[in-house]
Amino acid sequence: MYRILIMTYPEVATGYRLSGADVLEFKEDEAITSSLEVIFKKKDYGLLAVEEVMLKSVPEDLMKKIAREGIPVVVPINTPKGWYGAETAESYIARIIRKAIGYEVKIKR
Repeated sequence: MYRILIMTYPEVATGYRLSGADVLEFKEDEAITSSLEVIFKKKDYGLLAVEEVMLKSVPEDLMKKIAREGIPVVVPINTPKGWYGAETAESYIARIIRKAIGYEVKIKR
């Protein structure tokens, strides 16, 4: 059975670990290409959720190779690096809700 791997920032890694997923931590400017190559060869993971910013540094030929194989499926994600106060968190949540349902939702306390 395949597992899920999240490749994300150290600031948010704990939250993903609490969900039960395996997590690899990388700094924003750290290259992930060598890690992706190892993961691709091992075939332990069926789904890789990778920070979109990190994927930009991965060579196109490696991404095409992964896409051709189909497993693991690479899904780009955009996780905020941290929650810097209630206003920022509420704004982020409101944007997610608006995107999902198509309406602006006012969050009241």
